[in-house]
Amino acid sequence: MKKIFLLFVIMLSVFAASAQYSMNGNENLKGTSSQLSATFNAEDGFIENITVYPNPVVDMLKVSFKSSRRSTAMVSLYNNIGKQVYSQETAVEPGNNVVSIDIRSKAIEPGIYFVQCTAENEKFTRKLIVR
Repeated sequence: MKKIFLLFVIMLSVFAASAQYSMNGNENLKGTSSQLSATFNAEDGFIENITVYPNPVVDMLKVSFKSSRRSTAMVSLYNNIGKQVYSQETAVEPGNNVVSIDIRSKAIEPGIYFVQCTAENEKFTRKLIVR
């Protein structure tokens, strides 16, 4: 039963990500075993080039993105059943931004998580494995 639920959650996240890319008009997805990023045109929104690395993570997680203007963003971690286990509000400056999260000091157990970055009316989600 757990495997079916996990498969459902993964399929749901893939469906949501593909719908998000289609709505933004850009399906340029790049991925490697150490990082996953999606690129969006600046005219689609003010955040682009979101990258979560390293993936899998052992101790220090970095969420990087480029912004076209000043704002605030909320970076949250959700476990595989959708429970929020961490949240941090951060100031966003024009240009490159990096948010660091010390996974071990936050007592985040190994497993599959989802990193969600929300800024103004934009929301981006990336899958993360914690070892």
